[in-house]
Amino acid sequence: MSVDNFDTVDLLSGDTFMVTWDTGRRCNYDCSYCPAHRHDNFSPHATLDELKNGADFLFEYAKTIMPIRNWKWCNVSFTGGEPTVNPNFLPFVKYLRELYERKYTEDFNLNLTLTSNGAMSKKTADGIMELMSHATISYHVEASKKVKDNVIKIIEHMNANKNFNLKVNVMFHAQEDYFNECINLCEYFDSTGIKYVPRVIGEEPDSKPTLAHKYTEEQLQWFKDFWNRDTAKQNNDKPKSQCNAEYCASSASKEVPVIKNEKQHGSNIGRPCCGGRQM
Repeated sequence: MSVDNFDTVDLLSGDTFMVTWDTGRRCNYDCSYCPAHRHDNFSPHATLDELKNGADFLFEYAKTIMPIRNWKWCNVSFTGGEPTVNPNFLPFVKYLRELYERKYTEDFNLNLTLTSNGAMSKKTADGIMELMSHATISYHVEASKKVKDNVIKIIEHMNANKNFNLKVNVMFHAQEDYFNECINLCEYFDSTGIKYVPRVIGEEPDSKPTLAHKYTEEQLQWFKDFWNRDTAKQNNDKPKSQCNAEYCASSASKEVPVIKNEKQHGSNIGRPCCGGRQM
């Protein structure tokens, strides 16, 4: 069958072939709200050869499917567990870059991104910024102060690189002291221009014990106020050509709906998507 008469179901718009690469469950954190199937401290690391074999298959697949679609970009996003705990991770990403430059630059554009807890060395952070274009750092308050202080230093270090795109997910723990710590961190990010998104903790509300946090009315009000401010700011920042006066006036005054008591669990209340858009 020729390419001309072949088609596939395409449920997405845009020009990007999106790949999420789960590097394994091994993690250097043990957050109470992270389910066991997402993390552990004993799973074996994927070997460099195993990772390379996966890359070889992925790039050949991308090369094959690109002419069938209107895609121009292959976006590979690494997650886990924690990808950076694998000692083979950076050598593997370097291999990906070299393989792409050697064989596939005429077939598609490549974008490499990472989701990490940020508990890494400055050397690892430098390697990530050299080989990738974007990282999302998830800040978890249950870590020790020493670890969290280092994560903040890594965030500041990455944010100082103007050629690198960084975003921080602040995981809002419902325990009062932790919640206030998250608020203080967001205020610090506001003062330094670090991009961030406050995230509710909302997985598996029916588990025993539940992994979805239940927030107080005051905490829910903080989220509501944040998104009201964020919506107004986005409307104010829009170019006039994208925001007529009537639309902006109505959007800026629109409040986030009041969250009822039965929706206090993090799995039910409104939350941002990965792009920071309010849902």
